Amino acid sequence: MSNSDALQARRSLTPPKGEAIAIKGISKRFGQIVGVDGVDLHVEAGEFLSLLGPSGSGKTTLLMMLAGFETPSSGTITLGNRDLTHVPPNRRGIGMVFQRYALFPHMSVAQNVAFPLKMRGLGKADIAPLVDHALARVRLQDYGDRSPAQLSGGQQQRVAVARALVFQPPVLLMDEPLGALDKKLREELQIEIKKLHASLGITIIYVTHDQEEALTMSDRIAVMDKGRIQQLGSPVSLYHEPNSSFVADFIGKMNFLNGIVSSLDDRSIEVTVSGQIISVARSQLGGRDEVAVGRPVRIAARPESLSPAQTGEGAIAGEIETTIFLGSHRTLIVRSDDGAQLQVQVPSSHRDSGAEMRGRAFVRLDPGAVRIFAGEG
Repeated sequence: MSNSDALQARRSLTPPKGEAIAIKGISKRFGQIVGVDGVDLHVEAGEFLSLLGPSGSGKTTLLMMLAGFETPSSGTITLGNRDLTHVPPNRRGIGMVFQRYALFPHMSVAQNVAFPLKMRGLGKADIAPLVDHALARVRLQDYGDRSPAQLSGGQQQRVAVARALVFQPPVLLMDEPLGALDKKLREELQIEIKKLHASLGITIIYVTHDQEEALTMSDRIAVMDKGRIQQLGSPVSLYHEPNSSFVADFIGKMNFLNGIVSSLDDRSIEVTVSGQIISVARSQLGGRDEVAVGRPVRIAARPESLSPAQTGEGAIAGEIETTIFLGSHRTLIVRSDDGAQLQVQVPSSHRDSGAEMRGRAFVRLDPGAVRIFAGEG
C-alpha cells in the first residue's frame, strides 16, 4: 500500500464531510420510453434528500445515474468540482445501499465490510480498525465473526450500511433500503439512519415510495412523477403547502372536496363547498391556474383540519360509516350528504372505550388549514 493510501486510511477514522451534488438537465430514455425528463437538482453538502414517488416515477433511474450504473441520455452530474457524468461507478467514491443488502454469503460480517477497502488496495493492518469503527457505528461491533445467515434482516441491512460507509464516502446513495423489513423494524432503522446522518455529516440521497419514511428522515424531499420533480421542499412545506393535487394526495392522508368560487378579491377567495361558504387566503391557492368566480376548484384538507361539530351550522352534514382506532387518535370515516368521503381525525384518551361510532354527524372544516387547486373541481 502506498504512503498516500495509508495516510488516507488513518484519516478515515475521522468523520467524513459531505459534498454538494449538482444535477443539470439530466434525462434518460429507454427507446421511446422517457425514464427521467430534464431534471435539475442541487443537493447541499451534508443534506439528507429523499427522492419520493410512485413506481415508475423515475426516482430509482435518477439514483442509478448518480451511482454510475445508468448513463444519462443528456445532462451532467457534478460532485463538488468533479464532473461524474461519465465516470464509472468504482471511481466515483460514492457509497451505495440496496434494498436486498447484496452481502456475500460465504464471507463473515467483517469480511463483507472490509471488501471495499480490499478493492482499494489497503492492507490488513489498515483495514481492521476501519472495519471495527464502521461496525461500531451501526452497533454491530460484536458481530464481525458471524455469517450474514446468522443475522436478522435489520442486522443484515446495518451491515450493508457499514460496508457503504467504511471507506468514508462523501455521498451515500440508498435505494429503498428498508423496503423488505416489517413496519416496526423499519421505523427503528429510520431513526438509526437519521442519527447516523447527523453524526457523520455526509450527503445522503434516499429513494423511497413510502411518504412517512421520507417525512421522518429528510431535510428536503423531491416528489417525482412521470420522470420529473413535481415539487421540492422541506417535509413541513410539502405537507402543508403542496403545489398540486398529486403532491397533496401523495404526501400524507388528504380529503378532497369539490367547490365553486363564489367571490374573490386580491387577498381572499370564498368557496361554496357542501352547502357551506368558506373564506381562504390567496396564499392557500396551489398550482399555476388562476381562479375565477363561478369556476370549479378542488379543496384539499388534512384529516386533522376537520373536527366533529355539535350542530349543522357552518358544518358539513353526513353519516359516520365506520371508525378506526389508532391509539393516539381515532379516524372517523364520514360520507357527506353530497357523496364525498371524509376522514376526520380526533384525539383519543385512556378513557376511550373503542366502541364503534355510527349515525348522523356534522363536520367543521378549518378554512385556514386547506389548500385550493383551481380547475380541478
